Amino acid sequence: MKKAALLLLAALALAPVHAGAEETVSFKITPPAGKPRLAEVFKLEVEASFPEKYSIRPDTTSLEGQDFGLLSYSGEPGKAAGGLKTEKFELRLQAFTLGVSTFPELAWALYGAGAQASAKSPSFALEILPAFESKQDEDIRDIYPPFRYFPWLWLAAGALAAAAAGFLLYRRLRRSSGMLAAPAWTDARDAYHRAKDRLGGVERSGLAAAGKLKEYYSGLAAVLRFYLVEEFSIQADLMTTAALTRELKKTGADIKSTLRAREFLQKADLVKFARLKPDDAKADAAALQEVLTEFNRAAETARAAAQAARQEAVNKQ
Repeated sequence: MKKAALLLLAALALAPVHAGAEETVSFKITPPAGKPRLAEVFKLEVEASFPEKYSIRPDTTSLEGQDFGLLSYSGEPGKAAGGLKTEKFELRLQAFTLGVSTFPELAWALYGAGAQASAKSPSFALEILPAFESKQDEDIRDIYPPFRYFPWLWLAAGALAAAAAGFLLYRRLRRSSGMLAAPAWTDARDAYHRAKDRLGGVERSGLAAAGKLKEYYSGLAAVLRFYLVEEFSIQADLMTTAALTRELKKTGADIKSTLRAREFLQKADLVKFARLKPDDAKADAAALQEVLTEFNRAAETARAAAQAARQEAVNKQ
């Protein structure tokens, strides 16, 4: 059965794709040897055959908004014969969704000799495994939507917000009655230091020691989501984990940092919804601290670049 599926894939990959009125491009796709895991970097080999007047390269933006991300690629020129050239490519990719997914058509740009064209390699099915294996003695239950846990941390934040609103209302009433109002207290700390304090609160909660791992990992994930909202204006509190992992590239952090964040969020979901028993909850909290630090470094770099650009614009005036 597996062999038949691979033969079918090969047949689809060799189907010609039109790049112009009378010219065709064909692709031979070799899928990864094993089943990739969620957010794991895997390789895809593509052999392209195209008219020799062209050069060819994959369109790195064609997977944006899809369940797969293209990290990099490399090409190796082949032989030319009968007016056609062949070139072998190795693509490094990541998957952001579980189960059997359709790897979408990938756009390719053809250029050279003043001519431009495009082609698309065919789509195919690819099964994506969870990022972390569950314990063998644990039954896997259906994964519910990411926010079906008891939101104790969110409720605490809501209570603080309500208290702040009540205080502001009290100040307004005092001012309207002619009484002097004390200046409102504001949290002058940046998003990173607020996130560090929240993380410390989750660690000191005693949830992990009490065996309440679902609540503990819900709190850890909430710390990261709150930070992404405050620092990068990503609506992380409203997104599923799959959608959020696709938004992490907007932070400007490097691939290693975004991959660690994706792995953490996926593991938290497995603890909350699939009864995964993590080996070391304390180590996972420490890993989250490192992720926050890496994202903060990216944010500081972006702010410094923006400040330099503004200063340069002022100097040119």
